[in-house]
Amino acid sequence: MTKTKAMRMGLLGLLLVLAAAVQAQERRQDKPPPNGSVYEGTKNNSLPAVDAKVLADPKAAEAAAALLESAYEGQTPPEAVRMLAAVLRGSRMGPGEGWFGPAQTRYTWEWLAKRCGVDPAKGAITRKQFPGSDAWFTRLDRDKDGTITPDDLDWSERNPYVQIARMVDRLFGKLNAAGDGRLTKDELMQFFDKAAQGKGYLTPDDFRDALLRGVFARPKPTDMPSQAVLIRGLFSGELGSMHEGPKLNDPAPDFMLKTADGKETIQLAKRVGAKPIVLVFGSFT
Repeated sequence: MTKTKAMRMGLLGLLLVLAAAVQAQERRQDKPPPNGSVYEGTKNNSLPAVDAKVLADPKAAEAAAALLESAYEGQTPPEAVRMLAAVLRGSRMGPGEGWFGPAQTRYTWEWLAKRCGVDPAKGAITRKQFPGSDAWFTRLDRDKDGTITPDDLDWSERNPYVQIARMVDRLFGKLNAAGDGRLTKDELMQFFDKAAQGKGYLTPDDFRDALLRGVFARPKPTDMPSQAVLIRGLFSGELGSMHEGPKLNDPAPDFMLKTADGKETIQLAKRVGAKPIVLVFGSFT
């Protein structure tokens, strides 16, 4: 057996052991948890009870993560492997975590720049160079500086615009007391009266303190999923998937689904070709 095959067998063995451990814990859900264990869930809505000492051993977790990665030395591991390794190293898949590579797209900055006759490494796209409509130019020129640049197309967590926009969204939600997505004059006045505390004006400190109060509240440990929950979710398909999705330019897998009213069955293969189709997969909870 070659070294690569041995590594792959080791990886498979580790995954099977983890899966078997989860299943074994599920079968024990009707028994009280032993002292020192983390018990997740109930008999009817079970999540496995896992020995906290096992998951709390950073050396053992790091060794398991390293074994997973060594099986793919010199190549990019599947996303499920990278996700499991991250969980073993302590990730809780919170904000800014859980994405293991940029989404693949044909329509990159390089593609757009070349379409507009601009050197991707040097230039920015002006309105005159852009062949599309004013509306599309305005949409792509995210920072409204009159040109389209790589930063305008970067939606990663590292982008300053994305970071500030998320903060603005949170502050809007704080001002929009009704939670209907429409900030009214009355809501602004309610915020002013509460922040001013009887004064006819707001100081910078008043304004800042009123806006940021409670925004940065840290989640409690019990609000975050444990390693047990995340590992079980990975194997059950509730957190990511053990199966790699199609690559760029691969055909989408065929499927059949009922319409929302249940009166019709839709099959993707029968719809492809007649007109453009957009498939959107995501969590909206």
